[in-house]
Amino acid sequence: MIGGSGLGRLSDGKVVLVPQVLPGEEVTVRPISNKKNYVEARVVKILQPSPDRINPPCPHFSRCGGCDFQYVHFERQAELKNQILLEQIERSPLRADSSLFLTPPLPSPQAFHYRQRIRMHVGKNGEVGFHRHQSHEIEPISACLLAGPRLNEVLAYLVNGSSFDKISRLANTVELLLSPVEEKVVVIIHMSRRLRPAERKVLEEIAGGNGNIKSVVVAATGSGMADIFPGRECRDAQSLLFFSHSLPDDDRLQMTIEPGGFCQVNGGQNENLIALVLEWAKVDAGHIVLDLFCGMGNFSLPIARHAASVVGMDLQRSAIRSAERNAKINGMVNCTFSKHAAREGAEHLVHGGEKFDLVLLDPPRQGCAEVIPLLPELGAAQIIYISCDPATLCRDLLLLEQEGYAVEKMKMVDMFPQTHHLETIVSLRRAGVA
Repeated sequence: MIGGSGLGRLSDGKVVLVPQVLPGEEVTVRPISNKKNYVEARVVKILQPSPDRINPPCPHFSRCGGCDFQYVHFERQAELKNQILLEQIERSPLRADSSLFLTPPLPSPQAFHYRQRIRMHVGKNGEVGFHRHQSHEIEPISACLLAGPRLNEVLAYLVNGSSFDKISRLANTVELLLSPVEEKVVVIIHMSRRLRPAERKVLEEIAGGNGNIKSVVVAATGSGMADIFPGRECRDAQSLLFFSHSLPDDDRLQMTIEPGGFCQVNGGQNENLIALVLEWAKVDAGHIVLDLFCGMGNFSLPIARHAASVVGMDLQRSAIRSAERNAKINGMVNCTFSKHAAREGAEHLVHGGEKFDLVLLDPPRQGCAEVIPLLPELGAAQIIYISCDPATLCRDLLLLEQEGYAVEKMKMVDMFPQTHHLETIVSLRRAGVA
């Protein structure tokens, strides 16, 4: 499979990519796009289904552009994604033998209702939903099987029981963010312009009309997140989201982010990933750690519980504010956070002669090729790389290999059940560095 699509060949050997088919299935397909090196096709009829195929439970599945793995039995999804990762590695020029370092996948604790945040589009007629497959048309929804119960309660209220229709034509997107500690939802509405008095009144009504809403935040084009409407039980207009991370050894961390800040969508699996980072890093009281994409401190702060010190950097200013706030909340004084792009921050550290025992990389989808040539100068014996894109991961692993780092182990982490998307954690070590 490639990117969630099944791969077959025509009689002349040309590759055919077909969405929503499983390995070993016999299908009839119809070509829809003839590319230079492959053909895109769609299923006409499934002649011999796989035993791993199920009927998708979501009524929107055939139209919605998300959840493209719902037709796969949940118990098989992680193995299929592991196979996608393995095939990507085998197509790459990496010298290492994947059979020696790819460990069994880590399935998600939940198949459905695991998401702590969802982002929906608003159509020209005010309908709220997700894009249809390969389209900008909106599939209207009032409930999503991936969203947590509180998010669905607020979504149903917005589209069916509130005054949102009075201002919906001004909105571009709507985000629903769960604050898990409080079990309250922050609603972010992205508007095409600043609000007028009558529109502010509508948003006040929306914010106060449902007890599950903590606040409604408005992000108007050109003005940032300037307007906050507190819910009826949140009169101080506080819109921070509060999390509690359960760590190994019965430890816990209290965490916050600001609306619009990044957090993993799958809270339970995120705790499993943090535990895996701690297990693989084996940080002790003498280690100095660098986290070049630290965000709110999701990995920095758990690691800081065991390390001598942690330096965290991120390009997003709100992320650094959150990381600093979270360190203070948890009484941690061995962390330093600063706003830097990864390469800029690494260059600054190299010029200052700084050295680290461990470097943690958790870049966005495009990877971090630009920073890799600087890593050997930081002296790290170990790198832990967390990736959400197998293609850019393989590219960056090759660059790390060229800098003297070898993959010692890798694991697929199913952060996104019911979709073909996957997370990967990799541990690398540099030869000759203790």
